[in-house]
Amino acid sequence: MNNQQTVFFESIKSALPDYQNLALSVAEALGISTNEAYKKIRGTSLLSIEQIVKLSNSFDVPFLYSPKASLSVTFNYLSVNEDLDMVNYLKNLLSHIKAIKNSKQKHITITTDDIPVFHFFKYAELTSFKLSFWANSTNNQNIAYNESFLSDEIIGLSKELNAAYLEIPSTEIWSKDTITGTIEQIRYAFEAGHLSDRKLAAKIIEQVKYCLTDMNMYAIGSKKSIDPHHTFTWYHCDVLGSISYLVNQQDRMTCYNRFNTFNYLRTEDQTYCMQTKNWMQSLIMKSVSFSGQGEKQRNKYLYDAFAECDALLREIEGT
Repeated sequence: MNNQQTVFFESIKSALPDYQNLALSVAEALGISTNEAYKKIRGTSLLSIEQIVKLSNSFDVPFLYSPKASLSVTFNYLSVNEDLDMVNYLKNLLSHIKAIKNSKQKHITITTDDIPVFHFFKYAELTSFKLSFWANSTNNQNIAYNESFLSDEIIGLSKELNAAYLEIPSTEIWSKDTITGTIEQIRYAFEAGHLSDRKLAAKIIEQVKYCLTDMNMYAIGSKKSIDPHHTFTWYHCDVLGSISYLVNQQDRMTCYNRFNTFNYLRTEDQTYCMQTKNWMQSLIMKSVSFSGQGEKQRNKYLYDAFAECDALLREIEGT
């Protein structure tokens, strides 16, 4: 128990902002003295089940335990329910991103065959289209897309998510189909009649191109903003196999795996996270770098992507 308790408090400490004292925060959450909180943190006084639950709820940090003979991994999940409560989904996602951003040490590594949500969140119409398309596919509905599909609150949350992500150092590994997937979604929605406004469809395609232009600028400078600490590394790998986000924060890692289109399974099981990290590092070894000096390969990738966008534009304008 002592070892698991020590790891638990390390996870809580990593989740706290730098200015927040661990012992004082634990004492406040449990209603105990600071001296007793220090004993809990050192492991000389064991936590009760009720105290573990209190701390987990207070700091949104799970207490992880697995018998030695078990290979099981505990996951939490971020999801949009059947009522499409996207506001709470985005608020939950934003709280996680802000917690990562506020950590002293942080880094996100992404493997993806779809444009990471944080990039298209910068553009209102593209955000509305992607979320409505996902809503259709997730809930087996036929929602006709228009500019008023999402509320101003959701658009505001999306822009906050984009801004927060830009402040987190990151590495992204894209596949050859990462851009194609979004283009095919736009094509399908237009042909199926869910996106009937040609001018709006053209605007969404233009915003995909803006996303790619953003990516090019991040890659050229190897950073996502004027702040040199907001580093960015971009790779291309032909075959990925899954959409995963690995977050490194001080002494712990967290892994997010996407499922059911845009819901996420989350775990802080360090063995699982380390296996994911090793897998990502092996992918990088097999990938082509688009950052910094990888201009030739990057330009070809982007040229092909812009050509796909322009071809779809011609299809829509010529219909």
